[in-house]
Amino acid sequence: MSQNVLVINQYYAPDVASSGQLLADLCEGLVSKNHNISVVCAQPSYEIDSIDVSPRENRDGVEVHRISMWIFRGRSNFMFRVIGYLIFLMQAWFKASSLTRKESFDVVITLSNPPFVGILGAMISRCYGIKYIAVVYDIHPDVVQATRWIRLPDFVFSIWNNVAKWILRHSSKVVVLGEGMKETLVNTKDVNPENIKVIPIWARPEFSESFSKTQNEDELDIRTRFDIGSEELIVLFAGNIGIMQPVDDVLEAAKKCLEEPVKFIFLGGGVGFEGLDNRIHNLKLHNVLLLRYQPQDVFEAILKQSDVCVVTLAHGMEKYSVPSRAFTFMSAGKPIIAVMAENSDIGSIIRKNDCGWIFDPGADIGHAILGCINRNDIVLSKGKNAQDYYHRELSRYEGVDKFSKLIMEME
Repeated sequence: MSQNVLVINQYYAPDVASSGQLLADLCEGLVSKNHNISVVCAQPSYEIDSIDVSPRENRDGVEVHRISMWIFRGRSNFMFRVIGYLIFLMQAWFKASSLTRKESFDVVITLSNPPFVGILGAMISRCYGIKYIAVVYDIHPDVVQATRWIRLPDFVFSIWNNVAKWILRHSSKVVVLGEGMKETLVNTKDVNPENIKVIPIWARPEFSESFSKTQNEDELDIRTRFDIGSEELIVLFAGNIGIMQPVDDVLEAAKKCLEEPVKFIFLGGGVGFEGLDNRIHNLKLHNVLLLRYQPQDVFEAILKQSDVCVVTLAHGMEKYSVPSRAFTFMSAGKPIIAVMAENSDIGSIIRKNDCGWIFDPGADIGHAILGCINRNDIVLSKGKNAQDYYHRELSRYEGVDKFSKLIMEME
């Protein structure tokens, strides 16, 4: 039996925001499960040069209703972002209310990025008597306080925390990425653990089990392009570099491996990326290649030729976040060196499935990397374990199926 579902989020494909892309994956997947999905979102606005698309369209079976953001696009100007949030919230309320009066929705779903969209889900639920699922990918304001991303007076954080509690209190179910986040919501937001469902984010991109290190003739030759020796072990760190994803331990490992056949690739962006080239230069790390985000085909070619992938999470952040980039690496069949708390969700997966190595932040990860040199058997074995677990438990198919079953439980 199908359900009529209203989804509200500022970002939705073709907007480049990761939350919008993931949401499109989910909504299209739910359509394939015979649910009827309507989305209220903004016109593409994540980047300042975003271009408007059709205000209403059927996109791969999903009815999409878009709200104009006028000039309030991009993320570089903080005040513009705040004003953009407020504009979206006000317009989305009227659009969602109008749709709800016309349609017979069974469930409303919101995401947590950007913050406060959950207010609309809770209000729609209360005003129109439909079930509400709050999907929490970021625990606010806790993660902002922990990372000190913005500095606000304590009373502002107190108000923000009370709003977050109010949203969750009026939800029928709450979805989080991992057990650490579930525990945090129980302890800090007074959420009933029976109302929390753990559904990890699937990989984007998601690689099939046939994805292998074997290079096809028409594929980019990464070793030639970036002057990497044919016998060098490639260690990849890909993704955002910042307060939550520090790279100090990886740089120390590179220093330890200077005289060994190992090449470290840092591929990404973020606040921590700025100045990283100076650190690499000052440490004389000639075995490190630094690249900003690359086109998808280049990223996939680099990943395919990589031997080991590194994922980091700052101490204490396991309570607020799950570094989903690890799932991309796992789907590609790459073993993971996880620099984070052993009791983190990624740490638990690695320990239980023998698909990598776990190190506390500040530990020496160099010896694990050195241990992979000329030990292709270990690399391939742990990589296969990672890929098998991903496709068995974490794939998009599995994630969408869990969401679909949760929606059906709301009857």
